[in-house]
Amino acid sequence: MPIKRHPNLPFAPSKFPVFYGWMAMIAATIGIICSIPGQTIGVSVFTDYLIDALQLSRDALSSAYLIGTAMSSLFLTKAGKVYDRFGARFTSILAASILAITLLLFSISDQMTASISSLTNISFSTISFILVSALFFILRFSGQGVLTLASRNMLMKWFNKRRGLANSISSGIQSFGFAVAPLFVAGIIHSTDWSAAYLIMAAIIVAFIVFAYVFFRDNPEECGLIPDGKVIEEKKQKAFKDSNKQFTLKEAKKTPIFWVYALAIAFSAFFITGFTFNVVSIFEISGYSEQKALSIFIPASLISIVAALAGNVISDYMPLKRILIIYLMGCLLSCIGLSCLSHWSGYYILILGNGVMGGLFSVLASITWPRFFGQDHLGAISGLAMSLMVFGSAIAPLFFSRIFTLTGSYQLAGIAGGVLVLILLLFSLKLNNPQED
Repeated sequence: MPIKRHPNLPFAPSKFPVFYGWMAMIAATIGIICSIPGQTIGVSVFTDYLIDALQLSRDALSSAYLIGTAMSSLFLTKAGKVYDRFGARFTSILAASILAITLLLFSISDQMTASISSLTNISFSTISFILVSALFFILRFSGQGVLTLASRNMLMKWFNKRRGLANSISSGIQSFGFAVAPLFVAGIIHSTDWSAAYLIMAAIIVAFIVFAYVFFRDNPEECGLIPDGKVIEEKKQKAFKDSNKQFTLKEAKKTPIFWVYALAIAFSAFFITGFTFNVVSIFEISGYSEQKALSIFIPASLISIVAALAGNVISDYMPLKRILIIYLMGCLLSCIGLSCLSHWSGYYILILGNGVMGGLFSVLASITWPRFFGQDHLGAISGLAMSLMVFGSAIAPLFFSRIFTLTGSYQLAGIAGGVLVLILLLFSLKLNNPQED
């Protein structure tokens, strides 16, 4: 693959006082944190407000979320190919611009629904369902999907031997940012209202667009550098290409290891989305307050930070299969904690499981694809994996909501998730790095 060349304005990374990869790490981390409005953890705080403002039932809003998120998953592989062609700066700026506009539209979604309903004589709830489904599609595609993909892959390209270390630092910051986000957004809503909160988040994303233009760079080769640092002559740049086999998307899809890791990672998106989307309801029926529900993310994030730091660092020295097994054990704990949340021990089991799962998710979701399949088609391969994650997150809210509607609790969701995790654990025991085959 030819080395992409982009203008270094407003400055040249090769002239940066330290290896620019560390600046790319900071930029990528900020990019992922700015995707929070498109992540379930950002959407969940608005769930009850949207239900009231748009006159939708919880099942209806979950269905709209399913439709929008599932649709977005269909386009992420193609978005990955756009990333492979145009790089991180262009892709992230485009995604962030769409995200900002979508947040603006969410802020006036009730007014838009009322206007369209009055013009068409179609019921308010019908229009709101169609509108919010479309907005969820754009929100999830641009935020959870493309912006996260571009930021994460940029970080992976700037490091090789120190990839785990760089990702550990980034993951720790991400874990803290995602943990405090619900309380931060809830604070904005309580001090203003839900509509103004959307506008404030849109303004933050606009500021990020300027930041991304200045600091995002797709890879070190286009800047006269190599992964982990060093300035090199242009004629020697191709000699520093990753020596691993460079799998195409078609080749990666033929390997069992791709599907096991992709489905394992997708489970986290499924469980955390279903849990987070209904977090207030889940805790309410178990006798906990809204504050207690939202506060669970803080202790879980502390465990997640430790797990991410340890997992990323040791990932440079050990097979990812061992990390995958520990990750799946964390997933199993989360399922057990959800199943017995009404008991005092369930609360702490859930915190531990979510912490381990969230911390090691950041390791596997980032490091797996370049290590197993190379970097030449990283966008397309990680894009397909991201599609599975997004699809998992799409079906989760309705899955959790329907279980609650039918049974009056969320216990069955934990049991079903636990069975799936055990199946993935059995398959994971026989898998090895395809680069070693």
